[in-house]
Amino acid sequence: MGLIQRAFDEAGLCTLSISQNMEITAVIMPSRALYVAHPFGLTFGAIGDSATQRAVLAAMLEAAATMNHRGIRDSGFEWAQDDLRYRQLRKQGR
Repeated sequence: MGLIQRAFDEAGLCTLSISQNMEITAVIMPSRALYVAHPFGLTFGAIGDSATQRAVLAAMLEAAATMNHRGIRDSGFEWAQDDLRYRQLRKQGR
């Protein structure tokens, strides 16, 4: 995604990646990224949690509008419902 994102940026389009893995994003280093510590597949929040989904979307739009330089911004969103994210990062599945 980082390479495609850079090409769009060079063409004058504003881009922003949403990342769920800070370490991989730091290696790829897209032009702008927003880190969200939610489980894979639930980037914007739990199913039916429209308040969190809207909040993540608002954070994404705010980052796109205000990040003027290359970097990764931590959104501050953390998954607290269960240990799904922890298990996914350790490839332990369900």
